[in-house]
Amino acid sequence: MTSPKVDILWSPTESNRFITVGTDIQLFEVEYHKDGILKSFFPLSETSSANLIASSSDHQYLKCFAWCTNSDYPLVLAIGSSNGHITLESIEPTSKDVELIGREFVPKIIRACSVLSWNPIETNILLSGFDKSRGDNGIYLWDVTRSLYSSSTIDAVTNYDRRSVFSAYDSTNTTVKPVLELGLSENACSAYWFHKNPHIFVCGMSGKFLKLYDTRDSSKHPESTLTRATFNLCGDPEVEHRLASSFDCNFLLWDVRNFEKPVVTITRPKPIVKLAWSPTRSGLLAVLCKDSSSINLYDIQSPIGNDEVEPALVERIIQPFPSHSALSFAWHPTHENRMLGISQNNQLIDYKISDRITLNWSPTSEIVWTHGKKILQCVDSRDEFYLCLNDISVKMRKRASQGYGLKMQKVRSNAEFADDPNLTGVWMWLDLVKTYEVDTKKRHQKQPKYEGVYSVICGENDSSAFSQSEPRRVSWVGINSDCRIIKYTCEERERALQLCGWGADLDSVALYKFLERLENDGHYARAAAIAVFNLEIRRGIKILSKGALSRSHKSSCDLNAIAMALAGYTEERSGLWREVSGALKSQLTDSYLRAMFAFLTADNDAYEEILKDNKIVVQDRMAFACLYLNDKKLAEFLDGLRSRMTETGNLDGLLLTGLTNDGLFLIQRYVDTTGDVQTASLIILHTLPSQVCRDPRAQSWVENYRQLLDTWMLWTHRAMFDVNWYNKNTQISKPTQQIFVSCNFCRRSVSNFLQLRPISGSNRVPASSANRKITCCPGCRKPLPRCSLCLCHMGTAAGLPMQRQAENEERKKMTDFSNWLTWCQTCRHGGHSAHILEWFRNHNECPVTGCMCKCMSLDATGKHVTEVY
Repeated sequence: MTSPKVDILWSPTESNRFITVGTDIQLFEVEYHKDGILKSFFPLSETSSANLIASSSDHQYLKCFAWCTNSDYPLVLAIGSSNGHITLESIEPTSKDVELIGREFVPKIIRACSVLSWNPIETNILLSGFDKSRGDNGIYLWDVTRSLYSSSTIDAVTNYDRRSVFSAYDSTNTTVKPVLELGLSENACSAYWFHKNPHIFVCGMSGKFLKLYDTRDSSKHPESTLTRATFNLCGDPEVEHRLASSFDCNFLLWDVRNFEKPVVTITRPKPIVKLAWSPTRSGLLAVLCKDSSSINLYDIQSPIGNDEVEPALVERIIQPFPSHSALSFAWHPTHENRMLGISQNNQLIDYKISDRITLNWSPTSEIVWTHGKKILQCVDSRDEFYLCLNDISVKMRKRASQGYGLKMQKVRSNAEFADDPNLTGVWMWLDLVKTYEVDTKKRHQKQPKYEGVYSVICGENDSSAFSQSEPRRVSWVGINSDCRIIKYTCEERERALQLCGWGADLDSVALYKFLERLENDGHYARAAAIAVFNLEIRRGIKILSKGALSRSHKSSCDLNAIAMALAGYTEERSGLWREVSGALKSQLTDSYLRAMFAFLTADNDAYEEILKDNKIVVQDRMAFACLYLNDKKLAEFLDGLRSRMTETGNLDGLLLTGLTNDGLFLIQRYVDTTGDVQTASLIILHTLPSQVCRDPRAQSWVENYRQLLDTWMLWTHRAMFDVNWYNKNTQISKPTQQIFVSCNFCRRSVSNFLQLRPISGSNRVPASSANRKITCCPGCRKPLPRCSLCLCHMGTAAGLPMQRQAENEERKKMTDFSNWLTWCQTCRHGGHSAHILEWFRNHNECPVTGCMCKCMSLDATGKHVTEVY
């Protein structure tokens, strides 16, 4: 590969061979290596290399070439030279015995050959174009398979007009003559055969015209268009009427059905060297400019069914050789998006173009993307690959199908369905608020407040507007010690402790239940630390000892050793226990154990080590602060914690802010960060009735979540959500009835619902009207259809509940299910529900005489009817 390479071409018949053409013609074969070790001197890519098979030298007069498209002659090249001779040569020396090799075709007047092109269908026809000569034609068509020894073989040419066929040989029978000559006194610049019609080709002539020739009638004047773009002529193999040509720095797109003007003209900054359409992709044109390291790809997107509209062009740039200029390229004839390139330093590259993918993501979490004409992959939430996407919609759909958020009575159980430790705190807070809501109702308050620690301590609007706390010294529980620790108490702090789950300072029962729940869940270190924070050091030691014996405890710390160290606590400030514990607590890996010893060894109420440890649950840090920080420090701590929680969108911050305006900002930040609109909607649902449901943000979360449930086809869960939403939300009106049983005569509803509206200003319905049944249409007074079995007119109840005897009395239905109307959706026959169910227990056909409808077999639930009825 010492000689410069000017062009490159894939074999039209063999997918793994190509040639480079310069002063030498070299044949290469592609070899693939799975192990990545390239044994050849000519690497093409990371997994392939080129082996030099054969070389043909001494082509210094070469002007153009064309590789034979006949699979019977896979190594035959037609070579046109500057002296006008066209020679058929074999790339491999071993193929010299082929009958075509060595043949020459010469024009009448010697001049340079500028164009060669094989017919893609009739592969024995070779088109050649020459420079201009006043007395000769510029286009010659040769039949390369003509015998050199019989002039009668001219009769074998049947595809061309005999009037255009010259004698195959001269008087000496030594010179082959063309079968057709065209373009008198013109020169050919470029040519292209149409792939679906072997008789028509287009040629750029004299730098002025593009002409369409039909070899079946050479006397016909060719269709032409005036243009300077007569070079690099090529056609889209997938769209027969689409052509491209160039001159200087411009290339034009043509439609042969309207050959008067180009469809699109595009200007490039440098002269265009080569144009080539992808043989495997429709509308993909590659353009190479002179001294350019990049190749421009144009995706021609024509409007379907409207050829008059200018097509859209999507341009891309690829750089096979980032540091060198590209001399030429060649599309692979069969492999999609595969291109072979050659650079100025004779470097070869087998380049795979990464196509623009079409990505489709279904609402049920199925991802499909394409590459060209092939579907590469389809993955959904069941694939391991999908787990790395961490798609929140998959989590929300899984949670919804398990009933997440719809456990209205067991609020805390929703944390198990969430399966996310970051959501445990918010459901715990809701559970505690629900418990307090019962007490609120007992106090005859109309609407509970979903408050947080900050709103309780500092107020919702003014951080300085809260009651002064009372400091008092308290002793350790169950220990004879003179050490007394300062704790701060007030009504607001006691309420805050209840919200954190610790119970009020004077209520040890709630605290003990909380510690037992932590023990049952295996959180022994946390339970022991909270016990110590509440000055019950003996209970903390018992919890650690119990945890050491538990099989569920998995920790690097020996809880028995921690309990022993805790038992040696002394209040002496300068004692050995305090000194050793203060030095060794940093070696503890558990944050709660570390915080426990930090509390026992703290000086001058310096609890920053506990309050700043993010591994300690937020509710525990807030409860600890409410016990041991004075009013000023507590306000500063809560204000800083609120700002950090809101900024990060941590829903544990709802325990701090409550469902106030700050709480809505926090939830919005959480939704913006995670996309979990489900949890945001369920928080609003569980805090109904409240004023926040009117907020546009809350309404947006709820509406989007309902649309998601519809998209996932979780109709039951959507219905349950709506039932809870409308039953608890007193701020909005319930949707009106939308489905009615209509009369066959007047098409109006047969229900008394519209006639029995509540009395103005009350929710009461007249008792006489509520119990009234109808057997005729209330609009036109025509009788209702008869039951197919009892033959009585079907009557419906008024559709409204009976008058309530008390405020909390359960609603009663006026009509049993057995008296409801039901009918077949096919034959429209029906009756009372009880009668129809009894009939179809033993029959499949309609009970109406003469009706052959198989009603029960048409019912999707018919097979599941049991004897319960």
